[in-house]
Amino acid sequence: MLIYVGKLTYSPYASDELITVVFRDNVQNGDKVVVMLQWTKDSGGKAKANFSNHGTVNNMVVNGSGDKQLEIFSAPAEKEANYYWFKGKVSGQNLTLTMSNKSGEEVAKDIQLKLFYF
Repeated sequence: MLIYVGKLTYSPYASDELITVVFRDNVQNGDKVVVMLQWTKDSGGKAKANFSNHGTVNNMVVNGSGDKQLEIFSAPAEKEANYYWFKGKVSGQNLTLTMSNKSGEEVAKDIQLKLFYF
């Protein structure tokens, strides 16, 4: 299990809020993954609302330097079921993500997470 932890800012919903990404195995295609975070205020106006999505790693490729480019929740059925999906890169102990909404708009870029547990 790999656990990455960082902070998310996505105005007006999240301001420096905790985000955690947990991979079941070793960040491979089809690997199970969960993204958990807390909104500062969700779209319904609820303060400190919790949020989580689970699904799979999609379109993971390893580049020449050993970094992994990946997508999370981007398979067609997962995109339909989840409002947000993610693109990212694993490089050493770091995971960098971009969060997109259901329509494909990038809503939060350069989300930096560090490997916390393996």
